[in-house]
Amino acid sequence: MTNSVFDNTDFQVDCTWLKQHLDDTNLVVLDASMDNPVNKSKDQSCGVIPGAIRFDFSKHIVDVSAASPNTMPSAHVFEDKIQQLGINQDSHLVVYDKQGLFSAARAWFMFKTMGFDNVAILRGGLPAWQQQGFDVVESYAIPTVKGNFKVQQDKQLFVDKHYVLNAINNDDIQIVDARGYGRFSGQEAEPREGMRSGHIPNSLNLHYASLLEQGELLNKATLKQIFNELVPAPKEFIFSCGSGVTACILALAAEVAGFDNVKVYDGSWSEWGKDKLLPIDTVSN
Repeated sequence: MTNSVFDNTDFQVDCTWLKQHLDDTNLVVLDASMDNPVNKSKDQSCGVIPGAIRFDFSKHIVDVSAASPNTMPSAHVFEDKIQQLGINQDSHLVVYDKQGLFSAARAWFMFKTMGFDNVAILRGGLPAWQQQGFDVVESYAIPTVKGNFKVQQDKQLFVDKHYVLNAINNDDIQIVDARGYGRFSGQEAEPREGMRSGHIPNSLNLHYASLLEQGELLNKATLKQIFNELVPAPKEFIFSCGSGVTACILALAAEVAGFDNVKVYDGSWSEWGKDKLLPIDTVSN
């Protein structure tokens, strides 16, 4: 396992730090932006942080054979794709997205499940970078040399529907859904076709947006209070959402709050809501 060089306990760095270290030899900046499928018209900042490489987990670093979107690829495929980005074992990674904090946490969690801890999220993302007056460019950097990145350990932090089904009635495990309450309750239709409305039985709702303020994660004390009020400390959390992206915001927030047994249901509602053999619950008005 790699030891992180980032001197923090919240897995994040601020824009001033990144600006000061942008030319460091081992630093690699990754843009993990994606469109919000629920609100596709949401404004996003434009431009690219100088030297940033595109990290596309929807079309490139993904299991292309999977039925659900954004599915984590195998360890072998992940290793090869990351090497293609020119990333090395001693690289220091900073990931960001164009919405503040929406999809960057997914990239962070993907590296985490492959045993690579030398990665941090840019606090406030591209909007914060631009608000501080730092320059952007029009194009991504294109890696010219293959890296020597190696998967250290697949920690099995992404779980499948069978694992979740077995966890529903396990008092030591709490499933938490990051979608908005309307979708969780079944009162709003899903944005993807063919999806049933509702939620995984015995899961709780914690909308990812409630953990953010102006595109930044809330502080550790506040996050700890939110999780403690949600449920008495479980031995394990499983986070779910629409397609395994914003669930990673909850995973990040839980780890910042001090919880260390955190998993993400990779298929999330894109898989569960489509499979009519899997049980669902709704909340009546």
